[in-house]
Amino acid sequence: MSYKEKRGFKWLVTSILILLFLYLLRLNHQWLLPLWKALNAVFVPLAITAVFYYLLRPFVDGLERRKAPRGIAVLIVFVLVGLLLAGIILTAGPFIRDQFAEFAAQVPVMIDFAAETIESLRDGHETLSPPIQEAIPNVGSELASEWNRYAGSIANSLLRVVEWISNALLILSLVPFILYYALKDSDKLTPKLARLAPERYRDRMPALLDELDDTLASYIRGKLIVSLLVGVMLLVCYLAIGLDYALVLACIGMFANIIPFFGPVIGAVPAMLAALFQDPVKSLYVLALTVIVQQIEGNFISPQVMGRTLDIHPVTVIVLILAAGSVGGLLGILLVVPAYAAAKVVLKHATAMRQQSETAHDRGLEE
Repeated sequence: MSYKEKRGFKWLVTSILILLFLYLLRLNHQWLLPLWKALNAVFVPLAITAVFYYLLRPFVDGLERRKAPRGIAVLIVFVLVGLLLAGIILTAGPFIRDQFAEFAAQVPVMIDFAAETIESLRDGHETLSPPIQEAIPNVGSELASEWNRYAGSIANSLLRVVEWISNALLILSLVPFILYYALKDSDKLTPKLARLAPERYRDRMPALLDELDDTLASYIRGKLIVSLLVGVMLLVCYLAIGLDYALVLACIGMFANIIPFFGPVIGAVPAMLAALFQDPVKSLYVLALTVIVQQIEGNFISPQVMGRTLDIHPVTVIVLILAAGSVGGLLGILLVVPAYAAAKVVLKHATAMRQQSETAHDRGLEE
């Protein structure tokens, strides 16, 4: 058996063992619940730390270039960010909270109004064919019944979210400490990780880690900047047409835009519902403005901000989101695209390392 055949057989056996291991994990997932909870407790602060790390690192690097010690630069950035967040919370926080509470209280009324509007179509349009006349009231009644059915579960889910947030506050309190040392010692991380690799691959590790770092930084910063700009555009558009709860609906659209591919559709649904309740004609305005904003974002903003760093085909994104959503829910949807991009970088460098190793092995045989 040649060296390449041995390598191929080794990869085949490894893949089979990994699939078998995953299958056994699925069969015995109940035993792993304590471990899963522990991993979640560790993962949440690390994920949040990673987001803030890539957002704040350019500012820390800029202060360091101005001759500020890195530890002092991190503290200065912390103070400035804290003052900015405090200013936003004290000024806009009460208004956003009140508007959000008012909007949440109006959601059941909006649902009932939408159901009544659909049912009234039959009464006001006797010229419609009998199948359509029969279908319209069924849609309205089903919409209302579905809301009544899920209202209790939604309330329970909100209570669980509040409980989760209260439990997560202790975990999130660790983020500033982890973030401080991550920013302060970021230049030491690559050499330490490179030393963990086998010696024959150690010379390629800095290039792998640098590209991985650039990929994650571009995605996280770019996605947040794009979502912020989308939120601003939606706010301007909603205010221009006089839509109620404009700020809350723009914030929902901004955060929903973080979800790849399906986010804009999810974010437009509450705005469409609020517009339909306020004035049915405005729902058409909201639909048109949503399409315009997404065209601007997709054709002008994202290419300029994010470029083609990830270079992932849209069909691949859809498949990844559907698979991750079925396994990990919303958290899986948010993480699957950057995780896939990081895996592509690792696989590219692993292939290059393997080819380098095979070339060195063939040269050794020739000599």
